[in-house]
Amino acid sequence: MSEREAELIRRLRASVQVPPTARRDFLRIFGGAAALAMAGPPWISRALAQDLGSMPDFETIPDAWKGSGEVVVVTWGGIGTEMQRAAWFEPFERLCGIRVVEAIGPDPARLKAMVDTGTVEWDICQIGRGTMIELMAQGDYLEPIDYSLVEDGVTDDFRSEHGLDIVSYAQMIAYRTDVFPEGPTGWADFFDTERFPGARSLPIATKGNVPELVGALLADGVPMDQVYPIDIDRAIAKLAEIKPEIVKWWEAGAQHMQILLDAEAPLVTAWNGRIEAAKQEGQPVELVWNGGTVLNNAWLIPKGAPNLSNAQKFAAFSSSAIAQARYSALLPYGFTNVDSANYLPEEVLRILPTAPENYRQMVPYQHEWWAHNRPEVIDKFNRMMLL
Repeated sequence: MSEREAELIRRLRASVQVPPTARRDFLRIFGGAAALAMAGPPWISRALAQDLGSMPDFETIPDAWKGSGEVVVVTWGGIGTEMQRAAWFEPFERLCGIRVVEAIGPDPARLKAMVDTGTVEWDICQIGRGTMIELMAQGDYLEPIDYSLVEDGVTDDFRSEHGLDIVSYAQMIAYRTDVFPEGPTGWADFFDTERFPGARSLPIATKGNVPELVGALLADGVPMDQVYPIDIDRAIAKLAEIKPEIVKWWEAGAQHMQILLDAEAPLVTAWNGRIEAAKQEGQPVELVWNGGTVLNNAWLIPKGAPNLSNAQKFAAFSSSAIAQARYSALLPYGFTNVDSANYLPEEVLRILPTAPENYRQMVPYQHEWWAHNRPEVIDKFNRMMLL
């Protein structure tokens, strides 16, 4: 083992030990103490064992990304943040000279309150583009992104004036292979409780989650290219059919993984990165690309961010081709810089949501539609829950 490889392994091992809240989340996701007995999450161990080149290093960075001081970065916590620490935070501090202060829970309501009261504590937040649209519809709550610092590999699809997309992930069907060795293959099967008996788990409509309106319409026979604009009433009526089988309407990713791994429900909606990591650990789980929803998280910068310049530099650094490739190598979420593909092996590229054969089986999340229709969705979903 080379000196460089040994150092990388040391850093990755260190990255999965803190903070305590993330450690507890890791235990919930990947099945207890056995997971922490490993050098790191199973996906990391596999990537390192196969080829350290799957997590590329920076050779040089633009002087415009360098600075001093700190930047407060707000993310979702858990395994995603731990991998961001290894892929982005540590090299950003080392190469750019700016200290990353981590915060967990990018609550849009709190961001809005900070801006309204002039007490902004955050510099940059990982939130969806739909939230960006909702915030900007209410007022001047976000700083524009400085695209003069951002690499050209981040194409127009991933750019908006006040948001820079940085993670592509899929919300999709996942199931236990020891219960259903040959399927399911799509949403019609998910709703077919005779051929695929057993409990289900789906996301609740509140707390920023994406309820399975798309999956419901696909199960009801709507062609994939005609799902949007979503017929809310039709989708809610279809969800009502499966409601008696729902053992839990989950609110967070750790919940759907625990339900699946505990065999409380053999069929759930889940996020692709967590399912792939559990597979690599040897868990009897599989995901279904067909009919999944592909979404993007974005960096948003609150208006009046105290370290605005550093926030812009961090956004540019973390969206660079190498930074994005590093994250995809650690967790199988897609990149938003097209040049990242040049730094990843085929075995990683083929299991990302952004892989062409996976992407074409899914329905892209339409941020504009959800930004304008989420209140109606939540209202009608809640009414269904009361029936």
